[in-house]
Amino acid sequence: MTFNNIVLNNILRDKWTYIAYFLSSVFSIFIFFSFSVSMFHPDLSIIANGSALSLAMMVGTIMVYLFSFVFISYSVMSFMRIRQKTLGLFVIMGASKRQIKKMVFRENMFIGIAAIVAALALGLVFAPLFLMVTRKAMQVEGFAMYFPIKAIILTLVMFFILFLLVSFFSPLFIRKQRIIQLLKSDKKTEAEVRFSPITLVLALIATGGTLSMMTIGRNATFVRQISGNTLGVLSLFIVFVTGLYFLYMQLSMFVLKIVQKQNRYLQKTNMLTISGMKSQLRSNVKMMYLVSLLLMGTFFSIVGLYSANVNVEQKTKANYPFDYMYVSHADNPHESEHVEMLQQSLKDQPGYTSYKYDVLYNEERGRQAIISLSNYNAAIQGLGGEPISLDKDEVYMISGLSKEKADLRVPDHIQKILQQVNMTPQVVGGSSRIIMPTGYFNHFMVVSNQDYIVIERIQGLKLIHVFAYNVDNWKEDVATTQALMDSIGLSDHGEFGFFSAGDLFAMEKTSKNLMFYVGFMLSLIFMIAALSMIYFRLITDLDKEREKYKGIMKIGLSKKELTSIVSRQLAVLMFVPFVVASLFFFTGVLFLREVIGGSLGTVTTSCFVIFMTIQCLGYFVINAKYRKALVKDLVQ
Repeated sequence: MTFNNIVLNNILRDKWTYIAYFLSSVFSIFIFFSFSVSMFHPDLSIIANGSALSLAMMVGTIMVYLFSFVFISYSVMSFMRIRQKTLGLFVIMGASKRQIKKMVFRENMFIGIAAIVAALALGLVFAPLFLMVTRKAMQVEGFAMYFPIKAIILTLVMFFILFLLVSFFSPLFIRKQRIIQLLKSDKKTEAEVRFSPITLVLALIATGGTLSMMTIGRNATFVRQISGNTLGVLSLFIVFVTGLYFLYMQLSMFVLKIVQKQNRYLQKTNMLTISGMKSQLRSNVKMMYLVSLLLMGTFFSIVGLYSANVNVEQKTKANYPFDYMYVSHADNPHESEHVEMLQQSLKDQPGYTSYKYDVLYNEERGRQAIISLSNYNAAIQGLGGEPISLDKDEVYMISGLSKEKADLRVPDHIQKILQQVNMTPQVVGGSSRIIMPTGYFNHFMVVSNQDYIVIERIQGLKLIHVFAYNVDNWKEDVATTQALMDSIGLSDHGEFGFFSAGDLFAMEKTSKNLMFYVGFMLSLIFMIAALSMIYFRLITDLDKEREKYKGIMKIGLSKKELTSIVSRQLAVLMFVPFVVASLFFFTGVLFLREVIGGSLGTVTTSCFVIFMTIQCLGYFVINAKYRKALVKDLVQ
């Protein structure tokens, strides 16, 4: 018998242990491949390299791969933990460290290569379905089926390297342990968890405090200072996850102590159920804690990234106040041609209105602008705002950047300009509502008409003509927008600029939809990882649990009572993390809804129902498989 035959027989003989590792790997590769099929689709080739969308696609691919790597690495660790006793027997039979390492390496590579092939085959079968999901999620046309050679090569290379690394390093997990430790891997008992009221209180403060800071008290000055930098956010996250772990541990012990004092504890099989959970409390809590984090990641990946899609129209208009804007410097030779083109293209559109106003700016300090009262009122009324009135020397400050309050101080260099005409500006108010594309100017100063007539004669001030247009179907009429952008083009010397809210809206919408699609893929990985983690945990302790219940059944425990105990324990392991994650999820959604100012009720409910359904299905499947494996050779 060759060494490869021994490896293959190991896999076939203990197929239920290997198949869990194999299926976890297949799923991770399948998700990555399906995502790559969408990202390498020819219809996305129009996205320029280095653009925001291109970078988002690259980051999404990297994130899916990294989480797949973490998931597969965890699966390998769980798999190696199950294999410890078998490897210990091989060592007793005379296998050298080199042979054990070689065996583990080949087993991992066999499973890895088989998983890659199976995932690619599965991915090609379901590629049309995923392309349809991509088309719906990103709200784009096209995405017909094609042969994804780039996605196949990328998946083959990336996951072959991954399994090569995993296969090389996984034997190190075994070599650090003595033979007796390997043989008794299923006989180890856990250290007892000690209840500490102080630890429980500190954990409550850490978890509840960080959660309150990021929700109720998010507007407090010190919270903004902490959350305003990466280190602060990271610190809050570390405090939260650490506090949650100790809260899980201590609260679980506290609840079990209370339950043990109840009269129902001694009824039926309650004592066996509770004592079984208490004997493995440390490992159970660790697993439930990790599953809770994964489920929270699942929920927030979907809802958090979907929320970016909310209010895209309002955010677009906050940056581009008019549907179409043409900004022309006084020396622009193309002004009349371009304005005529715009008017001819838009005049027959429903809801067509046009506006024109002039702006002065200092050539040396081009980020500051001056506008007359009549011009400002014309612009602001076109945006549905209220006109203002100003007397001589009175000024009104407006912001040039969206979501930024107007600075009510007149800049020093503007004051020097105004001193040339003996004007002493008096600020009477301000507004954060912009009238130009965000960032074109940092600040605007509105002056009375009589002051403006004098100011425009000052040397060094340049004039800009602004032509603005509004139509009803600015979001939908992509063809007109694209035709105008192609015809007007870009200015070689900055003498004009054309801005389309519809183009910005389409770009933002596509970017947000792409982010949502990435979140959808990540949520699938998180969800299956959570279920797989529970399954691996059960399989790891299967032999030990079987021996325990074998002894108990000898003193009268029936098969029905055994399955009842197992089902209740598994329900706690699976649904406690789900409930905890759901509570944090709904709390986070309430906070998120206030931040974005939009409704998330539909997507939140849909997300919860879908994942609750998956969780229930996962419970029924795992419960049935585990009970069947547990009672095998146990009940005659």
